[in-house]
Amino acid sequence: MTENIFDLTDVSDIPDEISTELNCDVFAQNILTLFNKAGRNLTVDEITVGYYRQFKEIKTKRQIMLKLYSMARAREAKIRSIPNHKGVYGVVK
Repeated sequence: MTENIFDLTDVSDIPDEISTELNCDVFAQNILTLFNKAGRNLTVDEITVGYYRQFKEIKTKRQIMLKLYSMARAREAKIRSIPNHKGVYGVVK
């Protein structure tokens, strides 16, 4: 398996002079990681629990919902709300 040199989820190896200027949304990247790991659509509750279990970081359900909403409404959205399924999101193909 090759290393992803473009991965923004962990920039601990990058000097502070560079990392402080990066425009990376780690929260959004972590959510995308959960979708990739699951390989399916996820509910807000599943993402909330999965986020804590995967990253050991507390994010409230409200924080997760707001981030999912903004990610789905982005110009080049990587996730979408699943029609007719309240609180369910999936990856844009």
